[in-house]
Order: sequence, then C-alpha cells, then structure tokens
Amino acid sequence: MDDIAIRDPEPGDAEALEALITSHFSEGSTYGVDLGLDDRTYHVLVAVEGGAEDGEEAGGESDPDDAICGVMALREFAEPAAVADEMYFFDDPGLLPAAELYGHLEMGYVSEAATGRGIGSRLLERLHAVGAERGVDLFLADSWYHGGDDSPEKLFDAHGYETVHRDPIERPVDECPKCEGECVCEGALAVRRVEGDVA
Repeated sequence: MDDIAIRDPEPGDAEALEALITSHFSEGSTYGVDLGLDDRTYHVLVAVEGGAEDGEEAGGESDPDDAICGVMALREFAEPAAVADEMYFFDDPGLLPAAELYGHLEMGYVSEAATGRGIGSRLLERLHAVGAERGVDLFLADSWYHGGDDSPEKLFDAHGYETVHRDPIERPVDECPKCEGECVCEGALAVRRVEGDVA
C-alpha cells in the first residue's frame, strides 16, 4: 500500500486536524477537535503521509514532517438517549436500533488531495476492530451525505452499513461547498450491526 500510516493522535495534532476538517466546510466555518487523549470511551485515529504505524517508531513520537491527511473517531455509549444528544443531524433516540453498546463514528475526514486512496476505509476498519474489542455491537454515524466524490455514503455502503433515516438539508445552491448545481445534501443515519465473525 502507499505510504500512509494510521496512529493515535498526539497533543500537537489538534491544529492540523482542525484545518483538515474545516477545509470541508463553507468558508468562515470552524471546527474544534477533541483528541480524546484521556477518555477511554473515545478513540481517535489519525492518518499521516510518510508515518509509521502505531508502535513502529522508537519512543512513540511521530515525525514532525508527517502530513496529517485523515481522521476518524469512535465514541462509546450505553444509552440511546446519550447517542442522540451527541448526534449532529438527529436528536431522536427512537431512530436508533437497540444495542448493548453503541459506537458513534465522528470526525470522518480525509484531505481532498488524499481522497480515493482507501484512507477512510483503513480508518473505519481500525475503528471497527477497536469497537468490537470493547464490546460495541452497533456502529452508527449521522453523516452529511452530499454530491461530492468524498460523500460518506460511499464509504458506509462499502462497509456494510444500512442507511436507516434521511432528511434533506435545504440550502441555496451557491451555499453548498460540495454539490455542483442543485444541492442534494442529506443528513443521514447509517448503522452496522456487529456480526459474530467481526474480530
């Protein structure tokens, strides 16, 4: 595979991650990043160009020249109401299938220059493994499905997610940073039940 490594975040990553995420939104938007460094129920993974995978470098320090090109996080919840409080597009816990432990996916972004290289899939697969080890039995994401090449719908469909709810996001054409022409953006809720064969 190409020279992309997936690793845990470091305190110095926050600014680069905020810039990466903000680049996906309309001009003037900002995004604060929680690295989850001291939270056992929140797992953030970072993709970097030219870096070594977790544990491959002596001392655990990343190379400052490694360029961050992706990020994704998983937050664990035991109660559907707590998940609904955290979701961006929906606030109705009744939309969620029953589960013992929910794994809510957040901050799924890849830089425009790195789109199409399988980085989103690698981040998602690693978080699936982390969640399964922790007892997550339902992964979910409330996501912005849009008309761009990097719409999360493509990633989730490829990894066995079912979109269980959609609502249109109504906005003028000239205000959508992703759609060309008529805006087709939706807030969408996608879920994936952990099967017995998931490691």
